[in-house]
Amino acid sequence: MKKNKLIKKIIALGLICIMSLGLISCGKKNDKNSNSHSEGDANKTKVMVVGDYDIYMDEMMLYIFQTMISQATTSAEWNDETEENYKTYVLSQVRESKIIYDVAMHNDVELNDKDMEVVNTSISNFKKLIPQTVLDKYDISEEAIERVFKEQAIVAKFENDIRNDMGQTINDDVDKAYKDTIFHTYYYMVFPIVEINENDEPKTDDEGNYVYVSDAEKAKVLEKAKEAAGKINAGTDCKEVAKEYGIDGYSTERGGYQGAYTDELNDVMSALKENECTEPMEDTLGYVIYTMLVPDDTSLKSSYIAGAVQETLSDEYSSLRNQWLSTIQIDMEKDMEGTVWNDLSLKDILISIEEAK
Repeated sequence: MKKNKLIKKIIALGLICIMSLGLISCGKKNDKNSNSHSEGDANKTKVMVVGDYDIYMDEMMLYIFQTMISQATTSAEWNDETEENYKTYVLSQVRESKIIYDVAMHNDVELNDKDMEVVNTSISNFKKLIPQTVLDKYDISEEAIERVFKEQAIVAKFENDIRNDMGQTINDDVDKAYKDTIFHTYYYMVFPIVEINENDEPKTDDEGNYVYVSDAEKAKVLEKAKEAAGKINAGTDCKEVAKEYGIDGYSTERGGYQGAYTDELNDVMSALKENECTEPMEDTLGYVIYTMLVPDDTSLKSSYIAGAVQETLSDEYSSLRNQWLSTIQIDMEKDMEGTVWNDLSLKDILISIEEAK
């Protein structure tokens, strides 16, 4: 899809971030703190760094709490694999959120009053799920909660705004591309000319080739297909005809559009009126009949365009997001502060939450 100037500017900003991060300090690194953590010093115990950002235990704890809430697991179900998976997930969430927050800051993203209402509601809901006694136990201050939730809101706003802008541009492009295209719904019927096995599937030989019926049997199949087409064109419902000839298991309702087929089939489909069908056409597995159900299916067209937009948006946004994530290099080992993270037990934290409820 072609992108407008806004999308090009957005991508350019992402690339500028990559080049400028080496010159611009996004935070201030502190000297290394103690490698151990005890309850009551969460805002002083550094766990890891993400670029120029120091991540302390209070921030990590909030991400851990959020993960516990979203995954809704219990300590009784916990095992070593669960511990490892949760830790990996939390680290990934923190790193990605912090990196995209940094890119958002370079793009001057700010929260307005309406955004802050959402932040305050999120904090209120969070506190209903994590008892105050647990927050106190792990030394999670009001300031830490507000700071983390505001950062996450900035990330969400930045990503949503970019996705919406990209989506609108892509939607306009796809709409324009298919503006004059005719979509239709048809019924696809197959009269098999291959042998069928016990699982009602086409038989194949040792080399994987289809096993076809004899020429005499093939001629009989063609006659049945012609007879069925005649009945449909005479007014009999195509699905009832498929049942009558025992081929409903090989038939289905499909959607398509002019220009998506071979030249021959495009011409045939464009000439079909509602409830009219083609003459039998030989295909790999049998003689095929196409019956037109909806010659100009605007609903199908809308659905197709929506699907094409989402697929393109997903691909292009994923590419752009990867650009953002590449603005800060990650070292899985060197970024960690001593043994603080390895020594932490997420299961113990979960037990604390369960016991406080």
